[in-house]
Order: sequence, then C-alpha cells, then structure tokens
Amino acid sequence: MVDERRKQPDRRKTPTKPLSRHIFKGRREQARRMEEDKDYYVDRYQSHYLALILMILILCVFDAYFTLKILHYGGTELNPLMITFIDRAPFVCLMVKYLITAICLVVILIHKNFIVFGKVRARSVIFVIFFLYLVLVLYEAIFFFTHPR
Repeated sequence: MVDERRKQPDRRKTPTKPLSRHIFKGRREQARRMEEDKDYYVDRYQSHYLALILMILILCVFDAYFTLKILHYGGTELNPLMITFIDRAPFVCLMVKYLITAICLVVILIHKNFIVFGKVRARSVIFVIFFLYLVLVLYEAIFFFTHPR
C-alpha cells in the first residue's frame, strides 16, 4: 500500500459546483472517467451550444413579435401568464417572455449532462426547445403573412 502524503482532502471526492471559479479558467468539457459519464458539471461549454441558445433567443423575440402582431389583428393569446403581461404593456410582455426563456436555457445548459425524465440527457431538451420554437415561429409567420388584415 502506498503511503498517503497529502495534507488536504482529495478534491475529486466532491463534484464541481455548477457556478464556480472554474467557469472562467477551467478546462473540463466532458467527463474525466467512464464512471462519471452522467450527472456531472463541466467548466467549459462547446460553441455549438452558444449558437443554439442564441438562435432560440432570437426565435423567442420573433415569437413575441408575431404574437403581438396577431393579437393586434384580432387573434387571442392562449397563455394565461402572458395575457397578464400583454394587458399591462407589450414591452413588459416581451421582456418577461425573453427573461423566462433565457433563465430556463441557462439552467438547462448548466445541467446538460444530467439525466432527466429517466433516460434523456438534459442537452437533448435544448434541441427540442429549438425545434419547437422554430415550428412555432414558422407557423406564426405563415399565419401572419397569409391571412388578410
């Protein structure tokens, strides 16, 4: 048996916190060991996640724009939370929608390597959100540009 010379406890015994000093200078983009392949945090994120999240946020703004335009021409909002904010001011509605989406995306990104719903990685949820927003915005754009005003 090897004589243990360490004075401090082994830092690998506890996982990296989701928000730590390593965000700005860390190097870990994936699990270090095979047995750590799920439910772990990383220090760095691949650039395609940044691009995907930026596209989702842009689609979120388009969704809000088309929703407000469709409401202006007689459409109805189905989301009760957004109805509350639309009644106050359209700009407040846009900001609330954008902030809720952005905060949720950051939380999902931080936990991208965790298993959710039993067997799905959280990073898959980001792709699902992107495709749902894309379909929604395309539907709203087609609806807006094909219906007479």
